[in-house]
Amino acid sequence: MSDSAAHRDTYHVLGALSIVTGVLHAKAMADHVSHDWRFGAFFAVLSCWQTAWGVRAYRVQLSRRTLLAGAWVNVAVVAIWLISRTVGMPIGPWAGEAEAIGLIDVMASLDELVIVAMVASLVSGSARRAPAWLRGAYAIRLGMMLGSASLFALTIGGHTH
Repeated sequence: MSDSAAHRDTYHVLGALSIVTGVLHAKAMADHVSHDWRFGAFFAVLSCWQTAWGVRAYRVQLSRRTLLAGAWVNVAVVAIWLISRTVGMPIGPWAGEAEAIGLIDVMASLDELVIVAMVASLVSGSARRAPAWLRGAYAIRLGMMLGSASLFALTIGGHTH
């Protein structure tokens, strides 16, 4: 497989995972809006942003700046998730209380971490320097596995407090 084909495959997987993560966060919005409107608004904006970024990544090769913006947003979301699961959020009805870990949020965080790794491989300059699991057929398999597992989690996972 040529570097350009592997590069294109990475963009497709990157886009698909971001779209799936946006869908997972749409579910989170529905689950959280009744607890605190700020949480609902956060997840609504995040869901729209991740979905739109994913569609764009799937369709065109993003600029380095847009790729890095996507990576940083995903890093920030994983950091917020870690805070909410360890010490609790500083606002809301359960301020300062750690939230239970759920299947859907674990899958969203895994998707986001893989998105960050894929962005790092794309901005590094050479597809050949990226680990094998982040390029070509391996990236496609990884994306299919994570995307399928994430959507399956959406059907069986729920939100708890």
